[in-house]
Amino acid sequence: MLRPRRGDERTSVNAFNKFARYFGMLMTLVYVAAGLFLLLMDTEKYNINMSDQARTIFGGILILYGLIRFIRAYQVNSKSRRDRQDD
Repeated sequence: MLRPRRGDERTSVNAFNKFARYFGMLMTLVYVAAGLFLLLMDTEKYNINMSDQARTIFGGILILYGLIRFIRAYQVNSKSRRDRQDD
């Protein structure tokens, strides 16, 4: 069985980490955008069967979750950046 060279292995791990970082940031934007959409949408234009109170609560939770994900992703990215600088 052929094994990839050590450098090739590291490159694929770095590529996956980079993809995961950007995907995580994209998802934070999706959660915040969905929350804002629920809070600001025109109830006559979009026919969603939710009460105004439920829409407000769910939209707020989505925004809060998106912000928490952003903070966690930022902390992980800044930690990994510091670790790379120490090497």
